[in-house]
Amino acid sequence: MIRSWICHNHKVYYTVSIFWAFAVYQFWWYSMVGYYRKRNEHRSLEAAIAREKWWNENKPKEEEYDDEDDEEEAGEETAAAEGGADEEEEE
Repeated sequence: MIRSWICHNHKVYYTVSIFWAFAVYQFWWYSMVGYYRKRNEHRSLEAAIAREKWWNENKPKEEEYDDEDDEEEAGEETAAAEGGADEEEEE
């Protein structure tokens, strides 16, 4: 009786066994891999792209410096200092 029941219902037995094996595998895969993915999300490529996009939108404006302007200002200061000293010496 048992032998005939197993032979007639083996498809159900194997289907249930494969289902439980698949369920156990999925549980542990999501538990382990999901844990480490969440833990290291800040290192992922998607997070890096999002941070770079945010930085491009919110970065501080760069101040433009012209070397010519700096040289002119420095030249005017030295000329004023020299000219002021000459005027005092002449008097």
